[in-house]
Amino acid sequence: MTSPSINKEDFDSAMRCSLKEHWRLFTVQGVLLVILGMIAVAAPQWAAVFTSAFIGWFLCFSGIFRTFSLIRSTRAPGYWPSLLLAILTAIVGFIMAWYPLDGAVTLTMLLTAYFIVHGIGSFILAFSVKGETGRWVLLLISGLIDFLLAGLVIAKWPSTALWVLGLFVGINMLLTGFAFIFAALGARSAEPSGRRP
Repeated sequence: MTSPSINKEDFDSAMRCSLKEHWRLFTVQGVLLVILGMIAVAAPQWAAVFTSAFIGWFLCFSGIFRTFSLIRSTRAPGYWPSLLLAILTAIVGFIMAWYPLDGAVTLTMLLTAYFIVHGIGSFILAFSVKGETGRWVLLLISGLIDFLLAGLVIAKWPSTALWVLGLFVGINMLLTGFAFIFAALGARSAEPSGRRP
């Protein structure tokens, strides 16, 4: 049995059509994200705690759900390791949700480690494609920015743990919200494009 294939033009056309049809919904969603983003940037400590609690509850409930689904399939391969990981996920999630300030500190440490690893990866990738493209410098700059962000968090530790995560979440919400608004308003005023036969 073969799965249906969708070519890029049909996919792009369907996306444009959906965006044009639902531009009001995308605009409202964008405005809400901008408002939430401004609140998060204005109060990054609260945003960090809320983010930590949200991720904690998400992990807790997904671990509980996974545990119950595994209990019904005791003969599945890798049953015991999967069950232990599911229970661990639920416990870690509960701890993060119950102690969101400590969870925010932990998430900030993980975010800093991510910046360092991503910076190293960007450097390696930049030098590996250096001969192939002249734009390898952009990858190098991306890696430098990752190291700069990690350095800023580490230099002011532990005080940065209380606001960095919330600030990054807020900035992401702002940018995503503005992207939704501009895409929706652009789609609303765009001319309808006829589909090719």
